[in-house]
Amino acid sequence: MNLYHIQSTVHGINRVASFLEENYIGIAWSGTGDLEQTPPELWKEQLVQHASLDEAELARALATLHMFANLMQDGDYVLISDDEWTYVGDIGDYYYDDSAGTEEDLICHRRGVTWLGRIPLAELNDKVQSLLKDSSTLAKFEHPVSQAQLDRGLAIGIAAEATHTLSTGIDEATIQAAIHVLKEALHSEEEELRIRAATAILQYAKP
Repeated sequence: MNLYHIQSTVHGINRVASFLEENYIGIAWSGTGDLEQTPPELWKEQLVQHASLDEAELARALATLHMFANLMQDGDYVLISDDEWTYVGDIGDYYYDDSAGTEEDLICHRRGVTWLGRIPLAELNDKVQSLLKDSSTLAKFEHPVSQAQLDRGLAIGIAAEATHTLSTGIDEATIQAAIHVLKEALHSEEEELRIRAATAILQYAKP
């Protein structure tokens, strides 16, 4: 499994909210067409036709398209960030969405994402901070994913959100329903889910 960071500003527009709400990530250069249906040797020709890029920009665009369509795999992790949080997602398959058209200001190259949670930026370790500072459209974490310590970060994020929720006056019935769900999650086969549930319950139990 690999970990990637993708820039969330596409065509000058911040897409964090869209990525999170619609459960996807995406990149530019829609004019190339579906990368699964277009042979890689034609990608350069399509880019030249539809985008004004110099040679260096063209090389970077081709490398990004290759990473997005071919190197990323179902089950890899991806990070996007805003001013306070980094959001962790489980990547799905590549698809080309031209339902709204293929103009260059649209995002047709996409991958579905299951968002797992969010981590306060301040809780990310130095290796992940370096990944986020990479200015590339798409960057790969060049260490074993375990060294990103995402499980620890997600648990901290869950605890922070639980604290916020409890401080905003949610009614007792809703709180008890949420606790019931968390207790059920303690018996999940997924270690990450068990950790996140346990952390949230312990945070609630604090005086």
